[in-house]
Amino acid sequence: MAAKNGIEPYDTKKGTRYKARYWKPDGKQGSKGSFETRAAAKAFQLEMEVKRAQGTFVDPAHGRVTVASVAEEWLATREADPATKRSTYARVRGIVRTRIIPDLGEHRIGSVTRGDVNEWIRTLTGEAETVRKQVSVLRGIFEFAIEHNRIHTNPASKVKQPRVPKKQKRYLTDEQIATLYEIVGRTNNGEAHGYDLIVALLAYTGLRWSELAGLRIGDVDLKTRRLSIAHTVVLVDGVPTEGVPKSYSTRSVPIPDIIAALVRTHIVRRREELAVDAKRLKDQLALLDAKSAELERVRARGVVLAARLDEVRERNATLTARIAGLEADRDARAVAGMPTEPVDVRIAAAAKTLSKLPRIEGLEKNVALIPERIARLEKQIAKAPRQAEILRDALRVLEQEPLFVGVRTRSWLRNASFRTGWLTPAVAEMDALAAKAATENDDIPPKPLGDVKPHELRHTYASLAISEGANVKALQRALGHEKASVTLDVYADLFEDDLDDIAIRLDASIRAMSEESDLSTGNPIPYYDTIWDV
Repeated sequence: MAAKNGIEPYDTKKGTRYKARYWKPDGKQGSKGSFETRAAAKAFQLEMEVKRAQGTFVDPAHGRVTVASVAEEWLATREADPATKRSTYARVRGIVRTRIIPDLGEHRIGSVTRGDVNEWIRTLTGEAETVRKQVSVLRGIFEFAIEHNRIHTNPASKVKQPRVPKKQKRYLTDEQIATLYEIVGRTNNGEAHGYDLIVALLAYTGLRWSELAGLRIGDVDLKTRRLSIAHTVVLVDGVPTEGVPKSYSTRSVPIPDIIAALVRTHIVRRREELAVDAKRLKDQLALLDAKSAELERVRARGVVLAARLDEVRERNATLTARIAGLEADRDARAVAGMPTEPVDVRIAAAAKTLSKLPRIEGLEKNVALIPERIARLEKQIAKAPRQAEILRDALRVLEQEPLFVGVRTRSWLRNASFRTGWLTPAVAEMDALAAKAATENDDIPPKPLGDVKPHELRHTYASLAISEGANVKALQRALGHEKASVTLDVYADLFEDDLDDIAIRLDASIRAMSEESDLSTGNPIPYYDTIWDV
């Protein structure tokens, strides 16, 4: 069948189908088939002409590549971008590899519709915030496809997503912080590690955990009582990884005087600990370096022992044969009635020499142990490069003088370690003490704090600062929020009392008007009483 106006019919097993030819902006011709009707093919052809005229043309052929292929390209660009944090890359890579590619990877990028995306969203599980993050990654992939002229519109935009419920934040009081500080200090020897100070710093500086974990001694300026927030430590694939603060913005955070005094004491102790830890690591590295030399010594020792064993065996055999010959000679002399004393002397001398030789069994045992020792050392040396890498990495961390370290690892302190070992047990003790006190005083037991997270101490800082009348802009800078509007949004509940405060202040202003005096007469102006009729 002949083509007409760029529409060409062709036969398939399912019946007649139509192919539409269209012109590209570069003057070349393209085509797209599988249309069930001539009208559908014509409509597509007209659509291509309109888009070419409007400058929004995207060649449908470019959209034939799979979502998986584009997703991997997008990941590669994110990984190569120096502005991408390693923690962010690890998160989006996990979403791409576990959710997007398995579910949508085989689809052609140009065939995915908003309906397909909505259907995919309905299959996602987890909290609303998690789902929205996954949709955001998919939207980013389609934006990448648009930038590279593979598709024209983003099917992941304006889709239905679950709403993130507002979670009521919990704020601790000054008294609760003081109690928590004291209990953490005596939990698992927390005071000796400075973990009680962590409670105070989080509650009275508002640091994020990653920022606290990344603090170096050099970040503390005790003269100005400021913390320089320029480093972070986050887990990437389970490994503590150094990075930069959120929004790539360093900031300076003030420290209250009393907390600064605690930090000063802690720094003195930390410097002593750092010296001890560094020496231990260097000693371990020296031991690893000595393994190769020890292996060579053992091999050389094995050669010497094997040669000595051969020598002793040969000497033993020679002396044994000599003694046997002398004993036969003595027996012959005795039979012949000849004196045996000269032969007896020679036999005794040979036996004495034989007795002084090393025991063959002992030499054989020592020689047999050599291959085992060599194998053990070779196995240790095979592991040594990785062990040495771990030790050198730990030494590199210590050289940066971290303000806090893990008790066991002596490296960057992990959130989970602090929570399970100190914070959670301390909060449980606080709840038990509060319940006991309520029982003794015949009061209603308070609601248990339960599981307190370090981030809640950051919320507590915001609460205490706002209650003391902190300026929102100053609080924004202290918390490291990109904009003051973020601070207002995150802590909107803390500003509810400000509404009442506004009314109180305005009421005081109105009342103050009635106390003003007329300059000409000296009499009070009855503005309040007369106008408001109260």
